[in-house]
Amino acid sequence: MRFAFAMHGSRGDIQPAVAVGAELVRGGHDVRCAVPEDLVDLVAKSGLPTRALAPATADLLASPLVKERLKSKNPRTRLRALGEVAEYGRATSERVMGDLADDADLLVTGPLAQDRADAIARSRGIPFVPLHYCPLRPNSSLDPQYRRYPRPVSRTVWRLADLTYWMTVRGADRRLRDELDLPRAKGPLGRRLRNQGVPEIQAYDAALFPGLTQDWGPQRPLVGFLLPDNVIRTAMMSDTDATPAAVEWADAAEPPVYVGFGSMKITADQIAGIVTALLDRGLRVIGHTDHQLPEHDRLLQVTGPVDHEALLPRCRGAVHHGGAGTTAAVIRAGIPSVIAWLSADQPMWAAALRRSGAGAGNRLARFGPSDLEPLTDPEIAAGAVRLAGQLTPPAEAVGRTCEILSGVAAGR
Repeated sequence: MRFAFAMHGSRGDIQPAVAVGAELVRGGHDVRCAVPEDLVDLVAKSGLPTRALAPATADLLASPLVKERLKSKNPRTRLRALGEVAEYGRATSERVMGDLADDADLLVTGPLAQDRADAIARSRGIPFVPLHYCPLRPNSSLDPQYRRYPRPVSRTVWRLADLTYWMTVRGADRRLRDELDLPRAKGPLGRRLRNQGVPEIQAYDAALFPGLTQDWGPQRPLVGFLLPDNVIRTAMMSDTDATPAAVEWADAAEPPVYVGFGSMKITADQIAGIVTALLDRGLRVIGHTDHQLPEHDRLLQVTGPVDHEALLPRCRGAVHHGGAGTTAAVIRAGIPSVIAWLSADQPMWAAALRRSGAGAGNRLARFGPSDLEPLTDPEIAAGAVRLAGQLTPPAEAVGRTCEILSGVAAGR
């Protein structure tokens, strides 16, 4: 069978699809990928045929749209910004997804651009399946942010958020469906997929979100975190990979605290403040950033990419932005972590760590030295070890995802 993956976003959004695509190829299937132009070379190293889907995600993350307007305190400003993010690279994305769908039995996307993928797949007469890297659909089990709410309030907020997002993309969806000679859609995508029996694969672990499986049922299976295996991760390493040096330094003395914010654009003062606070506690620190950090004999600064799967198990804790991929790697390592979040799903992951007794978090703008206390709390450390033992093994999660996709592609 022929599978097409159209994945928008940063590296953390792309790697789960690489894990699944590589396993499908091993099973004898044909897989093609399209990703943002700054990630094409990286994905191609995995051996999967890859082309550009949209402009570079790094440019979007560095823009005032994401750095300022998407974080505005004005709801109208945030709503307009959300609509512009959804429009980013739309013309190229629609054309490339159409090309992929012309020669595929199934179209798969990540959390971004699902509405347009659904329309394009329908216009070609093939099924579409989304991968979700965090809870996105309305539910009765979770708070939508870090703050705790009464259950009725949470349910209402989830429904309002779902409807609000639909309102931001509805105009573009109508235009695309008119161009494709499709009937106009009515209501949010999740509701429509539910009514049509389309599975929405939840690529994260049920251990972090108790009650969600019962809330949603088998049509939204929580398969576990999707991770490329060692062979694929090694193939995707770059010439600037800093993993060997970081591992050697971590093993030379007491385990350090890892501090890194992935593709998030933070200031030099913000990361230096966190690193300095950790050093003041007498801890060793690995600072993963392009910003210049103060020299210290208990600090190692790394600037190239690192393999979290190799490095984090050698650390005693982590401070990070709360992206789904980084959070999953920290949990697998069995170490406590503190999330200094910026936006999107990041506070939800901080809440999941707090609920599991494996960490905590705070908004980066409010983050202070006291927020680092969970990293040295023995009870939190024990909670992190317990949580790691509850996770679905990545190979099992990838295998289950491949079974679901193959079944849909075959019409089962």
